[in-house]
Amino acid sequence: MKTLLIYDRPVPLNRELHRHWRLRANAHFTYVATLNALPLVGFEFALAARDYPVVFAGESAAQALPVALVGLRADENLHVDAEGHWSECYIPAFVRRYPYALAADGERFQVVLDEAWPGFNTEEGDPLFDSEGNESESLKRTLGFLEEYQSHIRTTQAFVGELNRLGLLESRQLQRAASADEPAPVLTGLWMINEDKLKALPADQAQALLKNGALGWIYAHLLSLVNLDRLGARLAQRSATEASAA
Repeated sequence: MKTLLIYDRPVPLNRELHRHWRLRANAHFTYVATLNALPLVGFEFALAARDYPVVFAGESAAQALPVALVGLRADENLHVDAEGHWSECYIPAFVRRYPYALAADGERFQVVLDEAWPGFNTEEGDPLFDSEGNESESLKRTLGFLEEYQSHIRTTQAFVGELNRLGLLESRQLQRAASADEPAPVLTGLWMINEDKLKALPADQAQALLKNGALGWIYAHLLSLVNLDRLGARLAQRSATEASAA
């Protein structure tokens, strides 16, 4: 079982073990081709909302976290084609951090990498360490990105906690027909903000959301829901392609 969502063989970054490793650039996104939702952090809402429905996913409101909905069928990312290329849309930071991640180790976090990623080798690409065993400039940039991303995760978790404290999240099911001949896919475990409850908040609570920036994230989420129709159109187009190829 994968201990991290898209990582086949995550291991701690080791200065000795990975001393001569290099990372070759790879623009293929096959590693997320079977995910229909991708985690987001709050600062991405405005960017992601231009291209995807931004919703919340989890078994309960307390467990729900924001995601970019990229598919309407199980195990399918409609923004990754058969060759592994991404569509002309925003690529979430969760995807861009791969093949690295920060993994919890007790109360601390450690850097891990996916040893199964074919871009790792010892011959070409950006080195992980320099000739003296120090972190390369490329790796330093990666570590900085990971730390910043982890900070945004904490902020996002606090944001969702506030939504729950105010009782704004409600469970929703999504059903979109791919074609007249195909059963309509149903997605469960999704949560959205109830705009009526938002409007009914006392003035002081609404002012607090405005002051801490949460209101902007909330409306980015609400406005992004128009992208459900665009996602449905992508599904219809892929279904048509599959039917013609059969």
